[in-house]
Amino acid sequence: MPRQRPGRQLGFITTMSACRQGDSLAIHVATGRVADQLARHFDRVYLCAPAVDGPPAAATDLTLQARNIELIPQPPYASTVGGLKYVVSIPRAYARVCQKADVIFVRGLCPYIGALYLLAFLYRRQVCHWIVGNPVALLKSHTRRGWLLDSLALAYAWQDRLVTRAGRWLTGGAFVCNGKELGAAYRSPRTLVTASSTVMRNEFFEREDTCQGERIRILFVGYIRPEKGVEYLLQAVAKLKTPRPWELVLIGPDEFPAYRKRLNEVIGERQIGDRIHWQGYVSFGEPMFAQMRAADLLVLPTLSEGTPHVLVEARATSLPIVATNVGGIPTTVTDGVDALLVPPKDPAALAAAIDRIIEDGELRRALIRNGLRSARHLTVDRFAELVQSVLEDRRRAAYP
Repeated sequence: MPRQRPGRQLGFITTMSACRQGDSLAIHVATGRVADQLARHFDRVYLCAPAVDGPPAAATDLTLQARNIELIPQPPYASTVGGLKYVVSIPRAYARVCQKADVIFVRGLCPYIGALYLLAFLYRRQVCHWIVGNPVALLKSHTRRGWLLDSLALAYAWQDRLVTRAGRWLTGGAFVCNGKELGAAYRSPRTLVTASSTVMRNEFFEREDTCQGERIRILFVGYIRPEKGVEYLLQAVAKLKTPRPWELVLIGPDEFPAYRKRLNEVIGERQIGDRIHWQGYVSFGEPMFAQMRAADLLVLPTLSEGTPHVLVEARATSLPIVATNVGGIPTTVTDGVDALLVPPKDPAALAAAIDRIIEDGELRRALIRNGLRSARHLTVDRFAELVQSVLEDRRRAAYP
């Protein structure tokens, strides 16, 4: 059990929705696992999140195990922008956290971030802000909902970044950024670049090799969205030169009908429909790990990214990886050591890297060995220890 300092109270502010039912709380697994681990380091954690009453709202939700987590509810909202209509109640929830907690941990974008930092300043609270994504780069990478809406979203993302940076300066707080790209965008004397995950130490699956079966099973895990670059992966597998039979399994929620239609057109044009398998959503934990254990390699052709959890999860299940060299990906994996990195929007490079892993057993086994080793440094419990150290050390200046 980690040593707890007497009287240490943590405020954990997030936009991920929490479901309360009796004495139990459930929240998205990626946030919930971090909350449970942080609760081991503090006497009490005040979780400030949009709240609804009832059982877990989605299969992605995790029932929190720590008994020292107390909910400070925000009104329910589905997005950061959606929360802006709660001009009084959300800042009021922030104020309650600042009153009760000794230190504050913030995950990602939040509505009224300026109010949060001002309250932290007035209450003299130390703040550690976990920057998990790059909406500015994401909105620049492709068109999502048309020029006008995308422009408004981009303007909001820019003001959030500027206000957050000003708030850190005002409070003397710290940033924990997922990847060097975000670390550069939020550069400060107290910016720490890292990679986070949801994998626990006891969830690793070790094997020496993959690609030993009759058919090569290529795996993609992620949202089926334009920024994930799935069309380039489909074009890539159609170019594979390996003589061995293969199949592509795509796991993830399908949110954009027009994009899915475009993907189906690519499949039809390349005549690879019999090798493409859409699995839809698969819940995190054993169902997802089972899919990874059954695969031979993982491919992430994304156009914009922080430090995706799936790259840690894949290495923890002994999967060799092909990924694009974008965003925070080079922070979490090293080209030629525990993954092969290729340029984005380049089906030929993707195909060549996949072929290389399939055909070069020595390289493949080295990627697996090195991937297991590097993933052991990126477990969720290690991340919680990192956050605790940042919150307890105002002198930390860790930007490389």
